[in-house]
Amino acid sequence: FEIGLYDSRDPQNPKLLDYRKIDNVVVTAGRAYVLSRILGSGLAQTDTMTAIAVGTVTTAPATSDTLLGSEILRLGIATFVTGGLTANPPSWQAQVTFATNQANTTLGEAGIFNASGANVQTMLSHVTFATINKTSTNTLAISYTISN
Repeated sequence: FEIGLYDSRDPQNPKLLDYRKIDNVVVTAGRAYVLSRILGSGLAQTDTMTAIAVGTVTTAPATSDTLLGSEILRLGIATFVTGGLTANPPSWQAQVTFATNQANTTLGEAGIFNASGANVQTMLSHVTFATINKTSTNTLAISYTISN
């Protein structure tokens, strides 16, 4: 999981204010989701991972998590990077950017989900981090990488 906070007052040259790379937790429901995709039957999973959410809670994630501690905003994933699928170890990355008018608060967690609506989805992964204070002069870029 990588997160970058940018000063966006100069849109032509945003300045990186904060960058972090943190290990995330692939939760039990997310592992079951992946296994059901491999099996092709059993647990019915019809939605792909399509959204990244941010929230305010910094309590360490547990494999039993199914939701963020306190979700603030969820956005559809803007970019998928699948070139790492042929790497050793293979990886998959989802990217999203929260604009200057989105999620302006003290943030401490993020997660990947298979639906854009809160509380009606499967969580794949959950991560917490030392808080970031996002304001209307900032954009927040998240790159979420899943690998073995």
